[in-house]
Order: sequence, then structure tokens, then C-alpha cells
Amino acid sequence: MPDPTPPPPAGPTAESIKADAADAVTDAMAASMAATQAEKDALKYARMLTAESVKGDSAMAIANAQMILDAETAANQAVMDADDALTDAMAAKTAAEGLPEDDAGRAGAIAAAEHAVEQATAQKKNAQAILDKNPLQTGTTTPTTEVDSLRDAVAQVKGANKLAEDYPMMPAVIGKRIAGEVMTAIGTASVDAALNTADIADATSRDGIKNDAAAIGAMTWAMIVGEDNIMMERIGDTNAALPVALIAGMMASAVDKTGTPVLVSTGTFVDGTAYGAASTTTTPGTEYKGIPGAVWCLGGDDGCKVNADGTLGSGWYFTPTSTTQLYDANPDMAGMYKAATMYARYGYWLTYSATGAATGVTLFAESDGNVQNLNLGQAGDPAADVTATYSGSAVGISKRGDNSGQFTADVNLTAKFATQPTLRGRVSNFQGGAVGNWTVLLNETNLGPTAGNFINGTTAGGGSPGAWSTQAYGPTPVDHDGNPGTTAQNQRPTGFFGAFTATFGDGSAAGAYTTRAD
Repeated sequence: MPDPTPPPPAGPTAESIKADAADAVTDAMAASMAATQAEKDALKYARMLTAESVKGDSAMAIANAQMILDAETAANQAVMDADDALTDAMAAKTAAEGLPEDDAGRAGAIAAAEHAVEQATAQKKNAQAILDKNPLQTGTTTPTTEVDSLRDAVAQVKGANKLAEDYPMMPAVIGKRIAGEVMTAIGTASVDAALNTADIADATSRDGIKNDAAAIGAMTWAMIVGEDNIMMERIGDTNAALPVALIAGMMASAVDKTGTPVLVSTGTFVDGTAYGAASTTTTPGTEYKGIPGAVWCLGGDDGCKVNADGTLGSGWYFTPTSTTQLYDANPDMAGMYKAATMYARYGYWLTYSATGAATGVTLFAESDGNVQNLNLGQAGDPAADVTATYSGSAVGISKRGDNSGQFTADVNLTAKFATQPTLRGRVSNFQGGAVGNWTVLLNETNLGPTAGNFINGTTAGGGSPGAWSTQAYGPTPVDHDGNPGTTAQNQRPTGFFGAFTATFGDGSAAGAYTTRAD
């Protein structure tokens, strides 16, 4: 017998049309969101196209410029996707209207499709508006000076006329501009700038400050207590966020080094200042394993108290006076630390114009160690004509071709301690985005017999001659015979530090370095 079940209706059903309409709305909203994200990306990277924003790294500026162009492409694609979604919504409406008049779902399908058309139209309009947006200052017809639209961001890369045959600032051209600025900056570098002993924290941009702490095993407070054990807390009169680490369980006497103990269990310090507030009594004379700082009580299960056995309760914390100071293990006291001095800080920073263009580079090198009284060899020295080698590293800024950026390199020095001490060496193994197979010869220069100020010499890198400076650092004079009436003996240098400039057949570099005895 023939099957009495009627065949399904041909073409779309009311339910399938509703699904198509819902998909169109989803696609339209996704397209609008993509356009919005493209604008956000463009505005983000538009602020990262100057030498200052990329710290002289031309490759980074090129990548940022390309991100803006990619955002423009994404915004254009979003408009096309929104238009496709609108087309789909209109097709759903046509299909709904084509359903039989007696179809129970016809009215609902038409309503869903009309809603989809309305939504898709709005989302396409939003996406298109992002492409067309050119904000004006309120009440005027003058364009804003800030980059606040996708079009403005793209203009930073392509120039104001996007249809021009030769865009003034395509990505590679932006990189070339920054490399040119860095070249100008390198030209201002002076190795004598290493004489600057001002606090490097005052520099407007500390692009490449380093230290050779790893060579001596020195650590910051954070390294000693463990990064995972540090948290930021707003404490003190200024409510400033300070890094603190838990010291519960430590003996109060171990952290409270004042003449009269101030860590008491009454909820206040002896000066009446509440725990967790700034206290002039607690800051001086408090320490953590020999590291100066301040103690605070931030509460806890057992409150702010010193236990009967002299240990601190669960709410006690410590913050250091300095988070950048380096410390050595104290060989005379297990588990304690002392400020490290036998190392040198070195590096550079760029200076910029008001528009963010690189205008100069400052080279920096200094040591907390003794630099004045060292034995570099002198007449009558029984250890005359002794040769010693030193090795270390350098960091700086370089320009090669149309590229610029930070470099690192190895430094090797040979010192001759004699009646007329000398020092020579080389910088090699340059690594970075704007270097070649470079070697810089640090031509031999005479050293003073007992160290002191920086000594300058010349460099050879294959181009015009450059300059280099050096200064020794090391231990203070040693009492060699236990007789306070005799002069303490100067010691050999722990290392040398300084700065250099060099030119090559295909580029230039300026950097600072530090070394230690091999």
C-alpha cells in the first residue's frame, strides 16, 4: 500500500528561517565587535610609533605600524562580513514571506527575519562608522590633534592622503626614521658621560641599565625572600602600595635593632603609633637578616603581638628601604646579608624631544666599590709586569642599515700591572636586531698607578675611530701586618668598567660595560 504520510514541504520551513535569521544576527554582531576591536588595536599601536615608545627599537616600531594596517584590513573585512549578514537576513525575510498563508509559523518567521534585518542593518552601520569616523573637536570643524579614530591611526602610517602613490610613512619608512634618530643620538654619545654619578633613577628613560650581580652571587631583597612570598599592601600615612613579606615566627629582637625595643604586644608601637601606620620609631634600626627596612603589623589570627617566647605573631611583615640594593651573604654570620659593593652598574638611556624623537644617548657606568686606592703597579713593586685578564659584558644601542635597537656583547680586557700599567681589550659577539659580525678593538691605554678617575682611549671598529673609557674598582686597602702605624696595602682591581663608542663599515654603536677578574 502507498505510504499515507504526506511528503515534507519543499523549501525552507518557518523553523529553519528563524534559525537563519538568528545566525544572521549573530554574524552581524560578531562583525561589529570585530570592527570595534580593530579600532582599539589601531589606537593602541598608534601610540607606539615613536623612538621613545619603542626605546629606539626600529623593528618594534615597524611591527606596531603593521598592526595598524592589519587593524584597517580587519575593519574593512568586518564591514563586508556585516554586509553579508544583512544579505542573509534579507534572504530570510524573503523566504519567510514566501511561506504559505496557512503556515502556522509564517508570522513568527517574518517577525524573526525583520528583526534580523533591523539588527544587521544597525551592526553594519556601526562597523562602517568605525571606518568613516573622523572626530571633530566639540563645536568646531577643526580635526582633533589626538589620534582617536581608526582613520587617524592609519594616517600615522600611510599619511593623511591614503590614496597617494608614495605614502610618506609606511611601516618600513617608520623604522628607517627611528633608526636615523638613533644614529643621531649615538653621534652625541660621550664616554666621559660615565663620570656622571647622579642617581640613575632621575633619568627620564633608563633603557638599558644592567649590573653584574650574577657574577658575584649578589641578590636583591626580593630574591632573598622569594618573589612568591611578596605581596603589595597599602600601608603608612601616605597609603602607598609597598612590597612586604611575612616575618611571623622570627624573633622580635632579630628585626628590632633599636636601643629600646618598640615591637610590643599592646596594639601600638611604643611611640603610640598604631601598627600598620607610619612610625618614625620603627623605620630606623629595623632589619630583616641584616637588610634595612621597616616592620609593620597588618593583623592576623593572633593579632599584632609579640609572643611570650619573643617571636612575632602572624600579622607581622617587613618592607625593605630599597628594593634595588644588592646584598651578599655575610660570611661572618650565617643566614645574614650585607650590602654588596664589589660589582658595577652599567648601561645607557636615550633622551627624547617633546614629540618622542630620539635626540641623544647617555652612557652610564659606576661601582659602589673602592675606585681610588688600588694597586695597578708602580716603581719598586715586586709584582711588576704581572698580566691579568678580565671578562664581562656590555649593553648599548646600535644602528645598522635601516635598523636600530639594543645590543649585548662580550668584553675581554688584558691588564699589565707594571711601572706604567696599561689596559687593552675588545668587544665582540654582538647580539641584537641591529648588529653585524662586529669586533671593537679597545686600543691600549695607560692607567694611573693607583686608579682614580676614568681613563680614556680610542677604539677601532672598521670605521672612523671611536673612544672608550675605563675605571678600576676593587677592595679597600688591607692592613697587611696588623700594625696600625704602617700604611695599608692597596689591592689589585676586582674589575674594570666604562663606556665605548664605535663605527663600522655598516653601522655604529655606543654602550657601557663591566668586567671582573678571570
